[in-house]
Amino acid sequence: MRSLFILIFSLTVLFSSSRAQDTLSVNTRTRVFFSPGENFVSRVYRNPALQYYAHSFSLTELQIGWEQTSADKALLPQLGSKTQNFNFNVSSYISLRANSKTWGNAYYKNGKRNNVQWNETSDFLTVYPYVMADTLGGNLKTEEYYFAGGYAQAGKRFTWGIFANYRALIEYRNRDPRPKNVVSDLKGSVGISARITRRYDVGLAIHAGKYKQTNDVKYYNELGTLTEYHLFGLGTDSRRFYGKNSSVYYNGHRYGASVELFPCAKKGLSAAVEYERFTFEKIISTLNNLPLNELNQDEIKAEVAYMTRTPREQWGLKLNGIYRNRKGTENLFGDPTTGVYPQIGSTEQLSVKRNNLSLSFLYDREYREKQFSWNILPQAEMNTFKMTYLDPARLMKLNNLTGRMNVSLAKSIKKSTFRLDAEGEYRYNTDAELQLTDIDETTRRLLEPVNTVYANLSTDSWASDISLRWDYTLSRGDKGIFIKINWRHDAFKGDLQRETLQAHCGFTF
Repeated sequence: MRSLFILIFSLTVLFSSSRAQDTLSVNTRTRVFFSPGENFVSRVYRNPALQYYAHSFSLTELQIGWEQTSADKALLPQLGSKTQNFNFNVSSYISLRANSKTWGNAYYKNGKRNNVQWNETSDFLTVYPYVMADTLGGNLKTEEYYFAGGYAQAGKRFTWGIFANYRALIEYRNRDPRPKNVVSDLKGSVGISARITRRYDVGLAIHAGKYKQTNDVKYYNELGTLTEYHLFGLGTDSRRFYGKNSSVYYNGHRYGASVELFPCAKKGLSAAVEYERFTFEKIISTLNNLPLNELNQDEIKAEVAYMTRTPREQWGLKLNGIYRNRKGTENLFGDPTTGVYPQIGSTEQLSVKRNNLSLSFLYDREYREKQFSWNILPQAEMNTFKMTYLDPARLMKLNNLTGRMNVSLAKSIKKSTFRLDAEGEYRYNTDAELQLTDIDETTRRLLEPVNTVYANLSTDSWASDISLRWDYTLSRGDKGIFIKINWRHDAFKGDLQRETLQAHCGFTF
C-alpha cells in the first residue's frame, strides 16, 4: 500500500509540474489561493461542476510536515489525550485547456494516538456509539492514505464535473489488548450546472459512497483476557454478546444530492442545500456474521452567502446551517441453533440530534502599491447536542454559543511574502443536562467515559490560534518554497489544557 501511494504521489507531482504554468507569479497565486476571500463561499463546490469556477489560475503545492496535539487529559477519552504524526501532501488545481479544469489531493500520515480509553474501534466519530471497548486501552499506531481527484468541463450553457476520493486507515497496538483496524472509505460525486441568466448557474449533484471497517481485538497473554464490551451509548451495552466476541466489521453506505445557485463571477448571492443519508451495520464476525446494530443518519447542510468585489476590496456575509439526526437500532435474537442466532426483532433505542447555525462576515482590503493586504472574519455560532436512550431512560444535552474572530495580514517584500493569521474563540455553555437511571455495578464502570465527556464539554472554553507562513519565489518566478508553522491553545474551565503545534515546508508551482 505504501509503495502504491508513493507511485501515485509521484505521478501527481509530475503531471502537475507539466501543466501548472500561469502568467501570475507563484507568490501571487499562493496568496490569493489561500486567502479567506477566495474560500469564504465553500458549500457550492461540493458540486464538482462548480469547481470549474473555484479559481481562475493553476496552483500545485507539495508539502511535508509534522503535527502534534497534546492535553493534560483527554477531551474525549475515546480519541486519546495526545496525537502526533508525520505527513506529506500534494494538492493541485490545474487549468488544462480553455474550457476544462482538474484538481486533486493525496496525503500520507504516519503517527500514533496516546492514552486511548474506552474505545478499540477506529473512526469513533463516524461509528459512535457502537464501538468495542475495554477498561485498559492504550496507545495506537496509525497509518492513513488519501487520494482524491476531479475533472470539470464547461460548454456554452452547461458545465459538468466528476469527483472521487478514497481514504484508507490502519490502526493497531502491539500489546494486549491488540486491536487491528482497517478502514476503507470511498466517496464519489457527479454534477452538472446550467446557465440560467448572464450571471448565474443553477447546479445539481448526486453523491454516493461506501464505508467498511474491520475491527479485531486479540490477546496473547496466557494469564487471561479482558472483557470486550459492545457499547450502545450512554453507558449501555450488549450483556449477551460481550466477552470473547471481539471480531466485528462495519458495513455502510451513503447517498445524497445537492442543489446550488452560484454567480459565475463569484459576486452576488449564492446558495446550496445538500442532503445525505449515511447508514451502517455493526456485524459480529465470530457469531456467523450476526448483525448486532444498525445506525441511520440523516444530514442536511445549507449555506447562503452574498459576496461583493472591487479591484481592491471585497466583503461577504454568510449563513451556514447543519442538521444531523442519528437513530440507532438494536437487533434481538433467539436461542442459537447450530451456532446461528435467529433474529426475532429489533428496537430503536438511540437518538442523537446535533444542530449548528453560524453567521460569518468577511472584509478584505488590498493595497497593491504597498503589496499589502489584510482582512477580518468575525463569526457567531450556535450548537445544540441531544443524545437520548430509551430503556433504560438516559439523556445527555449540551448547548453552547461560540464567538470567533480571525485577522489576517499579508505583506510582500521583494521575493518573499509573509502571512500572519490570528484567531480568538470563546465558547459559552448555555444549557447542559445529564440524566442517568438504572445504574448497577457493571453500568457504573461503563459510565466513566460518559461522565468525563459531559464534564469536559459542559464547561466554557476559549482558544487562541496563530499561524505564520513564509513564501519565497525562486529565480524564474513560477516556482517557490514555503515554511508554515501553526500553534493553537485550547483551555477549558477546570484543569484541561490542550496544545496543538504544526510545522510544514514544501514547494509551490
